[in-house]
Amino acid sequence: MHDRWEIVENEHGHPLLADILMIHVALLPSGKVLGFAASQHDEHHPKDDYYSVLWDPAQPHKITKQKAPAADMFCAGHCLLPDGNVLVAGGTANYDREKGNPHRPYHFTGIDNCFIFDWRTETWSPVASMYYERWYPTLLPLADGRVLAASGHGGPDLPSHEVLETEIYDPDADRWEPARQTVPPLEDTGHFWFIVNLQPMVYYSRLHNLDDGTVFSSTALQVRKKRRTRILDPVSNRLTTAGPAPCGMLVPFMSHVYSRSNFTSVLLPLRPPDYAQSVLIAGGRTARRFDLDAPKRKWRRAGQRRPYKMRAYTTGLLLPDGSTILIGGGKSEKVPRWYWPWREVGGYDRDANPVPERYLPDSDTWVPGNPPADYPPIPRMYHMSAVVLPSGQVLVCGSNHDSQRNSGGSRSDHGHHGQDARELRLELYSPPYMFDSAGNELDRIKIELSSDTIGYGKELGLVSAQAGRIHRVTMLRCASVTHGYSSDQRLIELAITGRTAGQVTVRTSPSRQIGVPGYYLVFALDAAGVPSVGQYLHVN
Repeated sequence: MHDRWEIVENEHGHPLLADILMIHVALLPSGKVLGFAASQHDEHHPKDDYYSVLWDPAQPHKITKQKAPAADMFCAGHCLLPDGNVLVAGGTANYDREKGNPHRPYHFTGIDNCFIFDWRTETWSPVASMYYERWYPTLLPLADGRVLAASGHGGPDLPSHEVLETEIYDPDADRWEPARQTVPPLEDTGHFWFIVNLQPMVYYSRLHNLDDGTVFSSTALQVRKKRRTRILDPVSNRLTTAGPAPCGMLVPFMSHVYSRSNFTSVLLPLRPPDYAQSVLIAGGRTARRFDLDAPKRKWRRAGQRRPYKMRAYTTGLLLPDGSTILIGGGKSEKVPRWYWPWREVGGYDRDANPVPERYLPDSDTWVPGNPPADYPPIPRMYHMSAVVLPSGQVLVCGSNHDSQRNSGGSRSDHGHHGQDARELRLELYSPPYMFDSAGNELDRIKIELSSDTIGYGKELGLVSAQAGRIHRVTMLRCASVTHGYSSDQRLIELAITGRTAGQVTVRTSPSRQIGVPGYYLVFALDAAGVPSVGQYLHVN
């Protein structure tokens, strides 16, 4: 099997540096990638010196840097709205050890600020603030075009650690509906004791839209002292139990409040006619899968066990062919030393896993790829990120070296490229579907869409001189990614309804619950699973 890694270079043939640590990334309908991180995991970063960056695959040798809002959007939540703009909510008020933080020493506190990045004008604008301040929140785009905000650590004045109420943003009205308690109420899990079993906190809860309008949480939520896999109805705000918590949620002895909370979670491809729903989680030696249409719903093993004890900080992404790829991460995560909790261990660069892995849902197997062949692998650990591009390649960026914060990295004399603990280099990973058995790039189907915007259950033409080669058609929603997870991404296979010598006709997803409104990339695949270059389609 052939795949390929390459470092993105500037016009002088040297590695292109991103200027900021790209913790938060989003694929825009323009084809560009937005990156931001505000204080960049550095509590000493000047508060009036925040920037975002744009990288264009069509002009890959440069980064465009621009002023970002003054609010610290480090560890904010974000998603793409139906119009393709990026909504960012929350961020950092206090670092965990900062004086004046009432939740010291282990907790960051949040802010309520919200912003939109307009992909057409490439500008930031403030929008209505949330009711609650949140750090590490999840934003989930809903089927009706609104956005659900959940979880996260509250602001300095909130007595509990977790924000237990949800709230919903209406982008048309630019307002947040009043925050609501779930039924039954969620419980705070943010306490920290010595020498005990500790359940990780509910931060960046891994949420996925289901076809009945409800929301599946692969992060186990606590009600009546029990952590379970649960489903939320955003209309009534009622929680129901879907099954037991996935194995691995209990962390033995001395550990960190964030341990195991940064696993990756992916809604597997939705295929006609029944659009069966399954969720994959990964981060440990054993990945797990929850089949929502199974007679007995529970987490089961997904594929074979892998030759490592964990893959902390990995990012899972849906690829155009329906496989899921794990990029980055490693065999340890940063936790306090059990006998001296003010000193941290783990999350080291030396523990990084440079081997990409693809999960094939139909055969329920994992297929390993290859590390870079032309240069030493770049460790991608805590705060790495990645996103799938229209080319079918994966842009890989970010990471704090040894999972250190930036100021700690410079004091420890890491000296990585003169940029303290930040990894600023960008990489492109080309999956195996781009190459033949000899490693040569394959000829790919070329398509044009009959329309660039469409509704649900409508017919769409894929015009191509190679229409006879089109075997399958998929539609991948543009994603925003951080901390190993994207609430945006979903892949839908489209039913082929007609075929001529120069065109294949497909029918779009039957409902907005299956095809959440927004911008998608449409891929035509041949019988070997080789995708075309993705074409943007606005579904609304």
